[in-house]
Amino acid sequence: MRYRNDVSAGVIILHREADGCRFLLLRSKLTKRPLWEFPKGGVNKGETLLETALRELREETGLGESDVRLVEGFEGREEYRFVTDEDGDQTTIRKRVTYYLAEALTKEIVIAPGEATHFAWFALEEARRKVRYAARRDLLGRAAVHAGCAPAESAGDELAQS
Repeated sequence: MRYRNDVSAGVIILHREADGCRFLLLRSKLTKRPLWEFPKGGVNKGETLLETALRELREETGLGESDVRLVEGFEGREEYRFVTDEDGDQTTIRKRVTYYLAEALTKEIVIAPGEATHFAWFALEEARRKVRYAARRDLLGRAAVHAGCAPAESAGDELAQS
C-alpha cells in the first residue's frame, strides 16, 4: 500500500436571482460513483491556491475571471481520504481542498466533457441534498451565509451549534 498527499483548490459558485441564490454543481465524470461537486482540481507547480481555483473554474465551466466576482473573506477547507488503484498498486490518497467563493455574473456554462457529465444551478436546500458529503454540505451552508444568501441558522448543524 502506498500513500500520497494531494492538494487541490476550487470555487463555490453562486448566482443571485430575483427569488434567491442558485449554486452551481457539476456532476463529476472522474469519480467511481457520479457525484455532484464544486469545480476543483489539482495545484500545478508554481500556482497559488487561488490561481488553481480560478484556472479549474475556467477549465471545467468556461467561466473566466471576468465572468465572476470573488466574495472576499471566504476560504473553506475540507480533507478526505480515498483509495485508488494505480498501476496495480493500491494507493491511499489524503486530499486537502481549499475552496473560495465567487458570484457568477452569467449563468452560461460550458462544461469540460472529460470532467463532468452535467451541470445545474440549484437553490441552497436542493444543492445541499445533492452534495453527498457532510463536510461539503457544511462548506456550502457557510458560503451561503457569508454571501448573504441564507440566515446563519440555515448554514448547517456545525455552524448553528457554534
